[in-house]
Amino acid sequence: MSVSIKEKKYCKWFWDESLGGDFDTWGTSTYFIELTLVGNDLCPTRQIEVYENGNVLFYDDNHFADNYGMLSDKPLEKKDLQEFGISKAEFELVWSTNTPMNR
Repeated sequence: MSVSIKEKKYCKWFWDESLGGDFDTWGTSTYFIELTLVGNDLCPTRQIEVYENGNVLFYDDNHFADNYGMLSDKPLEKKDLQEFGISKAEFELVWSTNTPMNR
């Protein structure tokens, strides 16, 4: 029996526009994403959204979508990690020290 270990990568980026509509007052946001390498694609497996007003949203396989948004369904490219890559420790710190409002 073989066990395959999927490589994980992490990235973060600042989104300098508000969501608009009912969520416009939340302000800008910072996204943190855990990615799993599947073939040549980096697929999101966990996502954190931290908004300017303090709201935090978490998405993963157990909570894929809600009325606020959803786990990104678009793979990232390896070149994106050159500019936006972060360490696993930085991602896990944000995941473990924030309380999401959508859980």
